[in-house]
Amino acid sequence: MAIPKFLFFHPYFCYFWLSPIMKRKEKGIIRPSPIRGFDQPLVIHVPFLPPECNFLAHLEPKSLSTKYLEGYSLYLLPHCVLLYGAIGSPLAVMAYERLIASGCQEIILLGLAGSLSPAFRIGQALLVQKAIAYEGTSSHYFPGQRVFSPSPDLASRIETKLRQQGLSFKKGIIITTDAPYRETRSWILEAKKQGAAAVDMETSALLAVASFYGLRASALILISDELFNFRWRPGFSNPKFIRKCRQYFFPFIFNP
Repeated sequence: MAIPKFLFFHPYFCYFWLSPIMKRKEKGIIRPSPIRGFDQPLVIHVPFLPPECNFLAHLEPKSLSTKYLEGYSLYLLPHCVLLYGAIGSPLAVMAYERLIASGCQEIILLGLAGSLSPAFRIGQALLVQKAIAYEGTSSHYFPGQRVFSPSPDLASRIETKLRQQGLSFKKGIIITTDAPYRETRSWILEAKKQGAAAVDMETSALLAVASFYGLRASALILISDELFNFRWRPGFSNPKFIRKCRQYFFPFIFNP
C-alpha cells in the first residue's frame, strides 16, 4: 500500500518510521580501528577446524604476515585475509568491523554447523540461502529483522567453485544461535518449523553486518554434528569428516 505524501511530514510518521532508520545509520561512539597491512578486499573466515585437519600447519608457511589478536588470528595470503577463530557472533562481528575498516569488501564464511534435518548428514555441505538470527548481535544493526540473505553474486561464485571441484552440496536455511547448550527439543522444533536445516553461531550476524555496510557476504557450511533426532551425534573427529573439511575448504583458501 502506498503511503500518502502528506504523512512524510507528520511528526508521528517521522518518529515511528524514520527514527529506526536514522538510528541504524548513526555512528557508534567507539569506532573500529583498521589493522595495518591486512587490507585485502576478500576475507575468508574459518571459525574452527578440528586439529586433525592440520589446517594451521598448511596455513602458516603460506602466510605473508600473521597477527594474533584476542580470540582470533589473521593470516595475510596473496588473495585474501584469512580470519581464524572468532567463534560466535559477537566476537566474529568485532573482527569483521575491524577488517571492514581496513578495506574488506567481501567475506566468505567457511563454517561448521549441527544438522536439524536428516537431509543433511555429517560431512555434507550446505550453501546458505537464508540465515535466521537467533543471536543477539544482528539486532543492533537491523532492529526487528530476523532473516538475512547472502549476496547472490558471491554465492554464485562459491557454487561455481564447488562444481569445478566436483563437490556436491545442497542449498538450505541456517539458524544462528549464541547458546549451543540451550538447543533444547522445543527450540529445535521451533527452528525446524521456520525451515532451518542446520544451526551455527556466526552466519546471520555476518550477513547482517555485510548488509549494513553494503558488502558482499556468503557462507558455505559443513555439517559437523547431528541434532535432528534430539540426541547429539558429534562427528568432529570422524576421519570422513576431516577429509571433507580439507576437500571443501582448502580449495577456497589455498587454490583460489
